[in-house]
Amino acid sequence: MIITLLFVLIAGIQRVNKTEILQYNGLFLSLIGLESFPDQSALRRFLKRMPSSAIRQMVRLHDRLRSELFAAPTPRSQLEFHLDSVVLTLYGKQQGARKGYNPRKKGRPSYHPILCFEAHGQEFWHGSLRPGDTASNTGARHFVKHCLEKVPSHIARSRIRFLSDSGYFSGKLVGDLDQAGCGYIIVASKVKNFLSMPHRAGFKPMHFGWAVADFEYQPQKWNQAHRFIVVRRPIEEEVDPAEQPTLLQVGRFKYSAYVTNLDLKAANIWRTYHSRANVEKSIRELLSHLALNKIPTQEWTANVAFFQMLLFAYNLVHWFKRLCLPQEYLRATVETIRSDFLVLPGKLTCRAGRNVLQLPRDYHYRVAFLGAAKKIEQLRIPN
Repeated sequence: MIITLLFVLIAGIQRVNKTEILQYNGLFLSLIGLESFPDQSALRRFLKRMPSSAIRQMVRLHDRLRSELFAAPTPRSQLEFHLDSVVLTLYGKQQGARKGYNPRKKGRPSYHPILCFEAHGQEFWHGSLRPGDTASNTGARHFVKHCLEKVPSHIARSRIRFLSDSGYFSGKLVGDLDQAGCGYIIVASKVKNFLSMPHRAGFKPMHFGWAVADFEYQPQKWNQAHRFIVVRRPIEEEVDPAEQPTLLQVGRFKYSAYVTNLDLKAANIWRTYHSRANVEKSIRELLSHLALNKIPTQEWTANVAFFQMLLFAYNLVHWFKRLCLPQEYLRATVETIRSDFLVLPGKLTCRAGRNVLQLPRDYHYRVAFLGAAKKIEQLRIPN
């Protein structure tokens, strides 16, 4: 049943009540080894009856596959974790649906999951579903601890970076990362409280009227001073709307600030942080193409199971891209993989007791499809 739901998510069927189309797909039934496809009520009952112990077991399987595929096709020696959260607006009476920060639908109940995405490997590393009134940094220290526990033992802590927005600006979290020996760049909040300090340190020009200042500062209740970077930009410059909540406007300029322990030039701290656009793209894929915004039941445990299956489905598609498809597909979206290789007309026949799939005559991606099928046959998961 879990494999069935993973196929449903990857195929792009975003609601359980729309899965009946697969009842008449002989190829799909052959792939998952079923004589008939379960109806929507059976799928819902399965989710609702899935105990927490089974969800943890599924997550452990996901982690094991990630660990075993970590070095394929080429080994990695460093990791860059991007932390983020997303607001899922809800319209039913789901357990855990509470009113909290909801910029798009103010006053609506929601969930507020936290996610960790590994940028170099382009895969989700860890995720947790949370009630809608949970603050961004609630449970962040425990969450980061879980992320580090999943890191292969040969990766030195000094080769791990964490990048996050201002929701995770916390002296305790920064202290944990310092103690663990990890690098970090975290957007600072309440820039107005220390805006005089970059002016005293002096701004150095970057480009097009932008400037950057580098200084030491110890926020209130923090144990020690840390390195802060402040970037100043003219207000006439266009900025990404997603950045605006972290910007302070004073006079003719807007300011953004970052706390870091990386030994990089100040301007490169800003450039490194803004490379984290990949996680925004991945979250959009989860929302738009993998049904993250289509919570299927009213029960909390069932929705947690669905959330973890969805992250598993995303990584399965990613591993397929990384291990089986040509290099040009490495950064392709889930929707592209779906349209080019999964949702296409074909004919399943039986010859000499074997299932044979006949592809469309003018299928443009035939070579890549057959190459991927061959690599799948050769793929072996290490013991």
